[in-house]
Amino acid sequence: MLRHDILHLLAAHPEKYVSGEKISQQLNVTRAAIWKQIQVLKEEGFEIEGQTKKGYRLLKTPYSLNEWVLMKALTTTSLGSKIYLEDELESTNGRAKELARQGGFQGQVVLARCQSSGRGRLQRHWESPIGGLWMSVVLRPNLSLADASKVTLAASVAIADAFEELFSLRIGIKWPNDLIFNGLKIAGILGEVVGEWNTVQTLILGIGINVNFPRERLSPLLNATTLFEILKYDVDLNKLAATILINLDKQVIFLEKKEFEELRVRWLKRAVSLGEEVRIMLGEQVIQGIFKGITIDGALLLETEDGEKSFIAGEVQLRSKMSKYF
Repeated sequence: MLRHDILHLLAAHPEKYVSGEKISQQLNVTRAAIWKQIQVLKEEGFEIEGQTKKGYRLLKTPYSLNEWVLMKALTTTSLGSKIYLEDELESTNGRAKELARQGGFQGQVVLARCQSSGRGRLQRHWESPIGGLWMSVVLRPNLSLADASKVTLAASVAIADAFEELFSLRIGIKWPNDLIFNGLKIAGILGEVVGEWNTVQTLILGIGINVNFPRERLSPLLNATTLFEILKYDVDLNKLAATILINLDKQVIFLEKKEFEELRVRWLKRAVSLGEEVRIMLGEQVIQGIFKGITIDGALLLETEDGEKSFIAGEVQLRSKMSKYF
């Protein structure tokens, strides 16, 4: 794409002017075509300064999602090897499933600036306005189906690490797939297996994060917050997405090497309600006990009157007696 070629040239000379003539010669296009593409880039949020007889220089990249900016920020082994960015999708997980069925490969990433029918766990509706990070990753990990559920735990740690790294913000993890700040949900994860029941052929990992919009844009019924509400400023969605993918890439590699213990310890350090009395909703059955953590298999561990019991993700809903958490 010509716009990306222009950006590569400008980015190769940070804070310096690159003449229109030089760009024209290197890309074999007219200077008028370059000027036209520069205007499009400005509309996309790139801050590009142009001066007569000097040329152009790139001053700032956009905070809104942009394929070129995101690719430039990635240092992953495979995640983000191919990026699909749409203005609107019904669901990024839905599109990622389509890609998987068409032979999608490891690391493909689907992003949307907004979703019209975003979904969370148990088919719950997930509100996805413009300004959030709505992203799905196609994974083909070397894992058994039993270990596939651990990828959701890995994703929660990757998101929490990214928040701490970028914003010095410590967020909690509510088992199995929610991220919490001061008792309010700020992000959620949805993992869906595509393939045989006995082996994992493809795993679609959906990540939804409330980022650059005020809390008022979400339903008042939701016990949720946004990064903008916490920080009071907009953040670079590309840098956030890239940092999460970089951390996720590391965690998935650990899982493939059977190195789950370190991930489990890091997850437990951020676990919401650890050591507290909680209620597990298992169908119509309610089980009460002390939340002791997660097992080496990634299952929730509960100490009940009848002894310790474990529950796998997808079977239960966790509800703390202390409502301030949820």
